[in-house]
Amino acid sequence: MAKERTKKEKKVIGLGIALLVLFVLSVGVRLAIIQSSPFYNTYAYMIMPKSIETVFDEKDLTLYIEQNKDFDKTKNEPLEAYKVYYFEDNDASKKKVYLKNGTTLKGEKEESNLMVLQFLTSATITDNIIKNIIGKAIIVLCVLGVCYLIYLWYLNWCRREDKKKELNNQQ
Repeated sequence: MAKERTKKEKKVIGLGIALLVLFVLSVGVRLAIIQSSPFYNTYAYMIMPKSIETVFDEKDLTLYIEQNKDFDKTKNEPLEAYKVYYFEDNDASKKKVYLKNGTTLKGEKEESNLMVLQFLTSATITDNIIKNIIGKAIIVLCVLGVCYLIYLWYLNWCRREDKKKELNNQQ
C-alpha cells in the first residue's frame, strides 16, 4: 500500500523540481548565447537597438537594422549577417535604402563607416549584462541546490531518528 505524501513532502518535492528546472533553463540559455552557437546571430539581433540616430554629411539620419535572410555562415563575413538601411528623408513611407554591403555609408566627408558595428556595440553591452546576470543566477541556484540537498538529508535523518525512537519505545 502506497503511503500518501504530506503537504510538507509535496512542497519539498515541488521546490526541488522548481530548482532543477530553473538550473537547467539557466545553463541552457547560457550555452545558447555563446558566440559559436547557431542561435547567436538571432540572439544578437534580439538585443540590438532597432534603430540608431547618426549624423552623416551634415544630415540627421536614422538607421535601422534587420537580419540578412540570405546570410550563409560558410560564404559570408560575420558582419554580413545584418542589413542596415534608412528611409529617404527619414520618411518611413518611402522605400528602404540599404547601405553598401549592408554595412557602410560613403559620403562626401567620410570614406566609409561600418554602421553595423554601432548596433553590435550596443548589443555587446547588453550581452555582457545578460551573461553576468545568468552567471550569478547559476551560482545562486547551485548554492540553493546544495542547501536543498542538505535539507533533504536532514529530513531523512529526522525520519530515521523518529523510527529509532519508535522502536525503542515499543521495546
